[in-house]
Amino acid sequence: MDALMRKSALRGLSIQQRVPLLICILLICAMVTFSWISYIGVKKASMKSGYDRLNTLTDQLSTMLSQSMQNNITTTRTAASTPEIKQCLLTLEPHTCTDALVQLDKIRHDTTTVMVQLLDVRLREILHSSRKAIETRVNFDSLNSFHAAKDTGAIGKIYPFKDSMYYATTIPVTDNKATIGYIVKWRSINSTPDALERLSQLLGAKAKLYLANVDRSLWTDMVKPISNPIPEKADFRSNTYEYSHGKGNSVIAAEKPIRNTPWLILIEFSEKTVLEPATTYLQWIILIASILVGIGIFITWILSRNITRPLNKLTEAASIIASGNDSPAVAIHRRDEVGKLARAFNAMTIQVRNAKTDLEQKVVEGEQMTEQLRNLSAHLQNIREQERIHIAREMHDELGQLLTGFKMDVSWLRKRYATDNPDIKEKLTEMESLVNDAVSFVRKIAAELRPSILDDLGLIPALEWQSREFQKRYGIQVDFTSKVQDLQTSGLVATGLFRMYQESLTNVARHSEASEVESVLQTTATHITLTITDNGKGFDINGTGERKTLGLLGMKERAFMIGGKLDIISKPGEGTTVSIKVPKVND
Repeated sequence: MDALMRKSALRGLSIQQRVPLLICILLICAMVTFSWISYIGVKKASMKSGYDRLNTLTDQLSTMLSQSMQNNITTTRTAASTPEIKQCLLTLEPHTCTDALVQLDKIRHDTTTVMVQLLDVRLREILHSSRKAIETRVNFDSLNSFHAAKDTGAIGKIYPFKDSMYYATTIPVTDNKATIGYIVKWRSINSTPDALERLSQLLGAKAKLYLANVDRSLWTDMVKPISNPIPEKADFRSNTYEYSHGKGNSVIAAEKPIRNTPWLILIEFSEKTVLEPATTYLQWIILIASILVGIGIFITWILSRNITRPLNKLTEAASIIASGNDSPAVAIHRRDEVGKLARAFNAMTIQVRNAKTDLEQKVVEGEQMTEQLRNLSAHLQNIREQERIHIAREMHDELGQLLTGFKMDVSWLRKRYATDNPDIKEKLTEMESLVNDAVSFVRKIAAELRPSILDDLGLIPALEWQSREFQKRYGIQVDFTSKVQDLQTSGLVATGLFRMYQESLTNVARHSEASEVESVLQTTATHITLTITDNGKGFDINGTGERKTLGLLGMKERAFMIGGKLDIISKPGEGTTVSIKVPKVND
């Protein structure tokens, strides 16, 4: 048990907190296990009951609709067997057809029948009876392929027309076992949202009712045509479905064909409503479990408080040390484990106090050493710049004058002795070319050591010159933009910015694999900001500690020495931006 406590996350808690917490965890685990097992059982029972009820309602409604359609067929067949209808089809005389129209009017006795037609064997209309308030034309092309058998009736598919839906009951009219025509009874399928709401309340479980053709060419919610309510990814299980109409709107559904019709019926139940008993049961279980857990925590808290009371002083003393103050000796005079702990704690307090004093002294010494190192670094940088200036001037003045004089002597010799000996002429020409190369090399070295343009013309021309030199040397496009015309600052700041700009461009050439660099110099009332951005491969700033980054470290130290700040923004594949911000200090 002790090993388990040492390995667990509870070791940071006090004993007074651990005991109630462990009891609470045990109670919660027991309650959750029992509640979950019970809830799963109730949920399965609720779902089974819901599926049984859904299948029963589907069968009942399918049977009711089948019987209604059979009655419709029987009524229409009775009218088709009347002598008036047959006589009209045989003679097509007006007075006989008038009596047949009376029979058609009798068939159209309910509000859902919108039209009754009398057709000949070629499906041409002889008579029709319709409500005058309804002016509609229904497409009868689907009847062209209809072949009615003797003494049979058929319920047709549901057809949409404008905002309504219709189906036809087609009965053949026979005379002496020969088909002489057809009676087609067109009825509308319509309902109101209020009626459907009452039906849903009657069915329960927030049920929804849909009708469709067996070939699923049309679906309707009894009010209007709709798209197929069953999604493609619905879970199908023996005439039942499980699917969702959106987040939190899961349903179970069952479908069944309607006999005597080319239709099927689909009924949906809300899964949330079906599971309401299980949800209610779970809520009660959670409430009871919460009460029991609360009682258990209260009892164990009282017990643990009585057990851990001698440790309170040690806890308070530890809190004082944790806050950074010195803790007095803990006065606990016991011979048990708590007493041993108190004596060890007092000894530890003395050691901590001594260690704190030593650490504070070392921190002060470290800060002083750091400040001295930075001053030394700044002094060395200044000496280095002065040495560069001196060497550059000596090379430019002294060595440049010597090379210029040597070049003049070689030129004099070439003019004087060139005509006497071609070999001497060629050698003197080569010597003059080497002298020119040496002069160029001296100028290049002098410019790299300390470009005279920085001292003569200032920072902005020096940055422009450095951009051009970098572009010529490495072939990387450099766009330098200065948003200030005349910049007045100290020589130390100007030298620091120039050197950091040189180092940034050098890093671009060595590491970035960039093709373009954009540099911007701008100022505010108190600061100068130089930004260098390249389109190279970038790098992970957090991983630079794993590689040698002395160049970046030197740039940051140089910026710090002149009172500025250097920031680097980079991501792999997104280039690098170096931002240097220094104070604008005049000499």
